[in-house]
This record gives sequence, C-alpha cells and structure tokens, in this order.
Amino acid sequence: MRIATNSLKRLARTPVKTALFFLLLSFTVALVCAGGSLWKLCGDNLRRFEEIFVTIGTVEQTPERTQQQALWFADKEDYRYYNRAVYGETISPDVLDFEGAGYLSGPEQRAYYEALPQDYVFKEMEGGLWQFMVVEASPYEDCVPAGPVKMELKNVLYSTYPPNVVYFYLCDHNNDNPETLYADKTYVMALQDGFAHDWAENGAEAKFEYEPLEGPYSTQADAEGNRLPTDLTGDWIAEVTPGFYETKEGQDWLRLCEECVLRGSKHMSFPVTATEDLNLIMAFYNKQAYLAEGEFLSEEDYQQGNKVCLISAAFARTNGLKVGDDLHLALRYANYATSANLGSMGEWGGRLNADGEVYQVFEESDYTIKGIYDVGVGAVEGGWGYELERNEVFIPNASIKNSNEDNIALYGRMKGYTTAFRIPNGSESIENYKRLWEAQGIDHVEITFYDGGYSKLEGGLKNMRTMSAILLTTGVVSAVCIVIFFCHLFITKQKKQTAVERCLGMTKGACACSLLVGVLVIALAGSAAGSLAGQYFAGRAAAQMANAESFDTRFSNGEVQFNMEKSEEEMAEESADENVDGSSIAKSAYLTETDFAVPAVCGGLVFLFTVGMAFVGIYRNLREEPLALLAEAGK
Repeated sequence: MRIATNSLKRLARTPVKTALFFLLLSFTVALVCAGGSLWKLCGDNLRRFEEIFVTIGTVEQTPERTQQQALWFADKEDYRYYNRAVYGETISPDVLDFEGAGYLSGPEQRAYYEALPQDYVFKEMEGGLWQFMVVEASPYEDCVPAGPVKMELKNVLYSTYPPNVVYFYLCDHNNDNPETLYADKTYVMALQDGFAHDWAENGAEAKFEYEPLEGPYSTQADAEGNRLPTDLTGDWIAEVTPGFYETKEGQDWLRLCEECVLRGSKHMSFPVTATEDLNLIMAFYNKQAYLAEGEFLSEEDYQQGNKVCLISAAFARTNGLKVGDDLHLALRYANYATSANLGSMGEWGGRLNADGEVYQVFEESDYTIKGIYDVGVGAVEGGWGYELERNEVFIPNASIKNSNEDNIALYGRMKGYTTAFRIPNGSESIENYKRLWEAQGIDHVEITFYDGGYSKLEGGLKNMRTMSAILLTTGVVSAVCIVIFFCHLFITKQKKQTAVERCLGMTKGACACSLLVGVLVIALAGSAAGSLAGQYFAGRAAAQMANAESFDTRFSNGEVQFNMEKSEEEMAEESADENVDGSSIAKSAYLTETDFAVPAVCGGLVFLFTVGMAFVGIYRNLREEPLALLAEAGK
C-alpha cells in the first residue's frame, strides 16, 4: 500500500505531465469510442433500412411519335383535336431478362383475371353502377342521330338497371356522319350512359341520352400477345330482321348479352390480380393500400403457389368474410393490357373470344383468405391505372395451375401499372441496372425507379460511416502514440529511480508496482472519462443525423402501417411529422441509441494497451543490473 501511495505522490510532483497524460488519453479514447459507436450505428441502420426499404422499377413502352386526332362532339357540332400517342410494335417483357439484372422479384407483366361472380355481393346498397344495356328499339320517325332523337324501347335484352320508360333519347355523339335510322325498322343496339345536350339550359328536365358502345367484338390474343383473327366487327347497331337471332350475327349479339349476364346485372367487376410480389403493385408499395387484418402473402406463398388470397375490406364487409374463410374463385379470362382499375371502367377489351363465344372457366378452386387490406385516403402515385379496384383480389401467380393461353381476352404494351420488378436497394444497384439496360439497346422503353429515398439515406449514412472511420483511425493512432510517449516518460526514463530502489533492497515486484500503479490509475481514469465522453458525443451526432435524414415511410416494405384505431391526439401528433405532400415521416424508424458496449470495449482496449506498454517498459528496466542502470543514468 505504501509503495502505491509513493507512486501516486511521484506523479503529483509532475502535475503538468500527469494532467497532460490524463487529458490527451481521455481525448483520444473519446475519439476511438465515438468513431466506433458511430461506425456500428451506421452499420445497424444500413442493415435495418435494407429490411425496411424496397426498390422497384416500373416499365412502360413509350410512343414513337404523336399524331393529331380529330374527334366529333355532337353537342358542339364541331371537332376537338387531341394529340394521340402512336406506338410501334408491342415490345415483349422478355427484353427485361438479361444477365446481371439481379432481380429479387419479377420482372412481371401482371394479368388480372375476371372471375365468375358466384353469389358474392360486390357493392353496398347505396353504391351506383355504370349503366350499360342491349336493347331493341325503333325511332318514332325517320332520323339521323346527329343529336338526341327519340327512340321507342321495344325489348330489353340486357340492362344494368331495368329501364322504367317506354322511350329514350339516342345520340351518336362522336360520329360526324351517322347513318339514317328508319321508323319502320327495329334495331338491336349496345348503349351506355351519355350526356344531355341541353343540361345547361334545362337542368333536371334535360333530355337524358344514351350513346353507342361497341357491340359484339373480340380482342383475344395468343400466348405471345398476337391478336387472333375474328369476324366480329364490334358494330354497335344491327337491324333486326325475321330470323335475325338464328344467324351468326344475331347469335353474336345473344352471346354478348350472355356475357353481360355472367358478369351480373347486380354485380360489379370481380377482378383477381395474380402477382409474385405485392411490392410491385404501386398502391401497396406506397402504402395507400395497407393490411387491416391477417397477414400479407409471404415469399413461401409466392414460390409454392399456395391457394391463399388477399381481399379488400369493402368486399369482406359486404359478404361477411373474415381471415381464414374460403373464397371460391372461378377464373374466366386474363387481361394483360390494363389494370383491374381501368378494366372496371369498360377498358377490358372484347367481351367475347375470337369465335364469338363466351369465355369459359379455365381455373377453379377455393382460396383461403390470408389477409384483408384497406385503402387509405389520397391518390396513388401515377393516377388512374395504379389505383385498386373496389373488389380486387390478390393471389400468388404460381397458384394458377392451368394455362390461360386460350383465355387471354386482351394483351397490350407494358405499362407502369402492369409491369414492374424489384432489385436490391442502393444507388449502386440502380446504376448497375441502368448501365446493363442501356447495353441492351432497346428503344422506346422507359424504366422508372422508386426507392423511397433510400439512395439519399444510404449516401448520408455512408458519409457518416466514413467520418466515423476517420475518427476511429485518428483516435487509434493518437492513442498508440500518446500511450507510448507517456509510458516512456513515466517508466522507461525512470531507470535511475529503479536502480536506486533495487540498491536499497526493494524486490523486482515492488519496483514494478512503484512504476506501474500511478500510470494505471491515470490510464484507467482517462479511459473511463474518454469512454463516457465518446458515448455522449456519438449520441448527439446520431440524433443530429436522424433529424437531417428524415425519410418517407410510404415506400417501405410494411414496417410502418396505418392504424385506423389511433386516437385523435395520436393522429394529430403524427400529422406534425408530415411532408407538405401529406406523406408521413417516421423518424422513430431511425436507430439513434448507441450501444454502450462499444465505448466500453474501446476504452478497455486502450487501457489494456497502456498496461501492455507499461509492462514492456518495466521489463526492460528490471532486466538490467542496478549498478549498470546507475552507471548509465550517471552518464
């Protein structure tokens, strides 16, 4: 004990050197600990964001040129001119299959399938439907339907809503040269809701009009996307003559009505979208659609083709369905040209196959409801086509076991809302893909990447990690130099003291203790102080980094979810963290808690290095004879 006290007193006799040793060692340990903590924190955040964020690319075939198109409007009695996109030949999604692309999922050109409505209900009582009807009618007098003409309703072959009138008004609205209709003839015609020409003048008393819609036609394609030949013209009107419905043309009209009945006069569209990754669907990717109950489809579901599905909350509510129930799906035809959202608006292509027949079911089975999704308020990025249809069902693409090659109702160009892929996160991954894609030499294909700001976030974290590496390296080099220097001052240069103590009869162990205790006390205090300081500064730096690197959680892979049961206070608090565009910013997803084990280990290593260097110096002093040390010290 007396030896240790004497060792400390000896340090007190050189206060400047002792204080300098303590301060410099504390500072270098703080650098080492701060650098090590930030290095680990940056790595943890990169790994965390790698799990949270998803990078996808949407693919769209672009037009080769634009062309002006004139469209007649009967109410204005004039043309309106539009620039119409002109495309070249349809480019196959196979061009996306090239070496080195590194896809995590996709690329896929998704199809949505029209399913038989069965006994399901597809709209709530107050929900309205688009009116479409196939009727037989005659004009009250010979006329040209260049404006609203009065038609006598003779027979209804199909109608979304049963007409409750004996007449209606017809206008061939977009035809600048409509054919004459004769009062002594009966016509079968396909019609849709139109616009009242005199609405501005007469309001509710205006003449409600119907406009032509395509009659029997087909857009059936083969598996390569080639349109199959057909004799269906799509004419919206035909004269009904004796025996008309026994002819091929009349049978086509009846089958058109049969197709409409299959869809159901009381039903909306029942679309089923097959995918190999919900992240490739923009509404799920940007969190406009979120999980309300159950689970999302899993990687195992996609790979093994499990018979599971995801349904909308509206569809589940109107049919009393819940997670775990079975949903019977009978798929009839596939649409590779549009999304279900556009298909429900009448853009689903021909309603009959190339032979004029109704599409038959090619895949039928029960699917277990694995999850129920809901849709938040706000538009999906990209607009129409990217939004979800009210009753849209999602299934794994591999769950469809039978080929749809004879049931492709429409095939079209790649569009952003039908064609997408997923690649690893990071700017390097995106740049590598762009470089490889440009090497393919494919024109008129536009690829748009979405990563939710991951590249920017990654850049910030990598810059911070570089800074932390500089801190760590600077601290380590400084610590080594300072420890060696002060061990030399306090131990190696004390050869004369060691010789005197040994000549006075002190043992080697006592001499070592006399040299070591003071140095170890300062080293321990400096390491502890530096570790605490490094932990503190690392925490402050992490907090500042989190504030500067806020990111948009709409584009994460599901870690952040909407919660419709949150209180108004919680929603108000979250609204304070919203972007100007309404997107939610979740700083809480950023890891800012530094691990105290890192500075503890760093400080401990510096302390152990000091102990090691001290022992090296003591060993050298004790290895020589006292008289030789005195002789050397006296020179």
